Amino acid sequence: MKYLLSGVAALAVLSGCGPSGDKTGDAPLGDVSIRAGDPAEAEAVISAMSLTNSGDGAVAYATKSVDGAKASFSDITIAGDDAGGVKAASLEFDGLDMVDGKASFSKMTLSDISIEDEEMDDTTVSVGTIEVLNPTPELAAWLASSFGDAEPAPFPSAEQVGFDSWSIKDVAVGFDDADAKGTFGISNFEVRDLKDQKAARAVLSGLKFDVLDEDSGIPVKMNLDSLSMSGLDLAFLEAIQENLDDEEAMMEAIMSKVYDQPMDPGYDKISLSNFSVDAAGASFKMPSLDASVERNSDGQPVKYVTKPFSMTLDADPDGGEAGAGLAQALSMVGYESVELKGAGVSTYDPDKDIITFAAKDNYFELVDGAKFSFGGKLAGYAAYSKEAATAFDFEAMAEGEEPDPMALQGALGELELYNFELSIDDDSLVDRIFNAVAAQSGEDPAQMRQQASMMMGMAPMMAQGSGVDMEMVTELATAVSAFITDPGTLTIKLNPESPLSVETLSTMEDPSLLTKKYLGFSATHK
Repeated sequence: MKYLLSGVAALAVLSGCGPSGDKTGDAPLGDVSIRAGDPAEAEAVISAMSLTNSGDGAVAYATKSVDGAKASFSDITIAGDDAGGVKAASLEFDGLDMVDGKASFSKMTLSDISIEDEEMDDTTVSVGTIEVLNPTPELAAWLASSFGDAEPAPFPSAEQVGFDSWSIKDVAVGFDDADAKGTFGISNFEVRDLKDQKAARAVLSGLKFDVLDEDSGIPVKMNLDSLSMSGLDLAFLEAIQENLDDEEAMMEAIMSKVYDQPMDPGYDKISLSNFSVDAAGASFKMPSLDASVERNSDGQPVKYVTKPFSMTLDADPDGGEAGAGLAQALSMVGYESVELKGAGVSTYDPDKDIITFAAKDNYFELVDGAKFSFGGKLAGYAAYSKEAATAFDFEAMAEGEEPDPMALQGALGELELYNFELSIDDDSLVDRIFNAVAAQSGEDPAQMRQQASMMMGMAPMMAQGSGVDMEMVTELATAVSAFITDPGTLTIKLNPESPLSVETLSTMEDPSLLTKKYLGFSATHK
């Protein structure tokens, strides 16, 4: 749509994709000071926006009021390309001014909005308010041009798009067609301090989605109390903007940016509160998630922290087909519901390209099942990622070609493993697995466990003549066999005297070189 509706939609997409910023991301979203305009220029701005008289441009209104650098219009109708358009109770501007001969403003607020379109006869859309505060002159001029009858001005380049705040509140969508019926709503979405393709903070709250698929008859409900992100990086949108007409080129440009800075997640902090999905009796819930990135004085990530979190998967066999199927699957391993926990802490040395993570701080846990802890030290991941990027020709892959295997193999040469540790602390998972397998085969779980333990104990004999270090095989087989017989904690470690080249390991043809001493291998059971 060439009028304001298209402007609002494009701005929504731009802002919603997420932006990076300064360290003010945790500050409350308080008031923003509005830049003063020029009252003497107000009428010139109104004329440039085709708002001098109702219907001069795309906008028709009932009343107009101008007070200094402020202007307000009531009972708004903004025409669309076809028979549709936007209706609103009011359109208000503050800080009206002419900048480089183009209309500009410091604040625009559109209130009590409804969208009409003949192609949306089964859909209703309403929005409480859309507000933009202190946009850049280029963005303000583009928005202002959307009110006229002519084609809007070209959308500004990514580096020219900025504002102190952009928000949309009280979004309500209802739909009922041959495919699905339901509702969608957002209480508030706001992006703050967007500048130089970075934003200080974005907040989404009160997300609700309730839909019934007409073909499958499956109802899906999703709720999110809040999601806030600070330090968001928006640079990848430039790749989108420059390749809108070439999907393969767009994907290649986006992935190029991702691979170029693989250690940067594109945010400083993310916090989620009360996310849930329920589909035909199968429900997933995550009460909270908090993750953060610490940076050095150059803005490079040096530490990643994911605070302890939990999530649950529940099944209501009477709630629908999905719930019944999930309940049956969970019952096979003796669960009525599943709770997962996790946490993570790692440090990164950008100068040496080394990431370090300790097993005591990094884990996933299946409650009443097992805890998987992992740690290690790896060098060269950023270099590996940049090298691996050369293996992907997205245009060729779209035609069925595979990534360049030689480039991928060469990228492995950048990786060096200093050490690694995996620990499995059992809390009934081994019992549950044997009970489930035995029930399916009609065997006794105790006998199956004994057979599995014996087979593992025979591994050294079976491996004779293969060239594999028998000392290492025996130690691993002994630890795993004991873990099967008497579940406790199984720990496997690699701790070589000098870093191991991943490429060398992957291409090593003589297994006899992979000795216990060379790998620094150990396997224990407690």
